[in-house]
Amino acid sequence: MVFAIIFVDQYSKFLVVERLNLFDRLTLTAFLDFTRLHNTGAAFSIFASDSGWQRWPLTLISAGVGTTLIGWLVRNAAKSPVLLNTAFAMIAGGAIGNLIDRLNQGYVVDFILFHIGQWHYPAFNVADSCITIGLILFLIETYRSSKRAKKTTRH
Repeated sequence: MVFAIIFVDQYSKFLVVERLNLFDRLTLTAFLDFTRLHNTGAAFSIFASDSGWQRWPLTLISAGVGTTLIGWLVRNAAKSPVLLNTAFAMIAGGAIGNLIDRLNQGYVVDFILFHIGQWHYPAFNVADSCITIGLILFLIETYRSSKRAKKTTRH
């Protein structure tokens, strides 16, 4: 699953770079556009306007998260809940997808843009989506496992 996420993320970014110039917008629906943006910052473009100091710390964080979660999956996937494995695979795939961009270009290609009227959600990409969904799945599994643990301690 990790490699599939990396592939879809990188291929979608490749298509955007091939078809759109920087800042071009392609309207898909009344609330969804594809636009080509270069994000030198973190999620939601945090630190994007900074001078560049953020590139290597963000690169190291992505590399650390990706390798740590892949290592965990290799060691523990067989004995862990499917939801937890899926969460960690999604987060690792997303982190590595964005890491590849940072290493190759110094920025992450973002292109999915939701908007309502003049309000715009910060642009994001497939990797960001996978990280977010993976985190939600992790929180769901953590909640479920805490409820299972409470049940077993009561009996």
